Amino acid sequence: MVLELLGLYLYSYLAGSVPTAYLIARVVKGIDIREYGSGNVGGSNVIRQLGKKWAMPLAGIEFILKGLSPVLFAYLLAEQSSELQRTSALFLLPPLIALAGNNWSVFLGFQGGRGLMVVCGMLIALVPLLFLVAISIYLVGWRVSKSSAVWALIALLLLPVLPHLPGGALALDWPGLWNWVANGPQIQVPPAQIVAISWFGVAILGLVVAKRLMSNTLRFPEDTSRSGVMLNRLVHDRDVDNREVWVSRAPDHSEKD
Repeated sequence: MVLELLGLYLYSYLAGSVPTAYLIARVVKGIDIREYGSGNVGGSNVIRQLGKKWAMPLAGIEFILKGLSPVLFAYLLAEQSSELQRTSALFLLPPLIALAGNNWSVFLGFQGGRGLMVVCGMLIALVPLLFLVAISIYLVGWRVSKSSAVWALIALLLLPVLPHLPGGALALDWPGLWNWVANGPQIQVPPAQIVAISWFGVAILGLVVAKRLMSNTLRFPEDTSRSGVMLNRLVHDRDVDNREVWVSRAPDHSEKD
């Protein structure tokens, strides 16, 4: 069981580390996407640099490889061993490790994306009702305010809170959800499951916020204070106040070696 778990954790990190956005940008346009726009190795920067048509293949790989597959393999392992409980840290670690791999990829010198597509994939695979509520909050907030980064942060902040809503239905995994549908809402969600999913949300929040603050570089713009940069990174997921300046950045190739 120990070897199987270690193998799953290693797979999760390597799968998460696959730099999908970087590879797509290299193949399609021959660029290092980290040098353009936000510098983020993720979906929003791919859309800006390559066009919307590349969002779907990117999202498919991120969802399935990085978000879904670690959870599915954890389910398969849990089916083979009664020792691996679905509310245990050992069971919940694989998707978190995949998220860490995405954010700090061994293939990119421990740079990466923010992992929001990966988060969506893992939530769909693990706690579908929680995903539906969180993504609805994000989409409505984004539609009203036009601020994607702010509402992504708000949705992430709510992940540890939402499972504690009365009834605990948002903490249900797929097997629990099928049981809930088959036997009616009078089924009690185990308190341990609610607590486990709440802490799972805390871990997701921590990994995404850490990546926002660290970005892909520790260099700070000369015309902005460090506290201002860190606040912008946390709230707006960029280093400067002006969004258009940030997303339109490109390397200066005017000087030749």
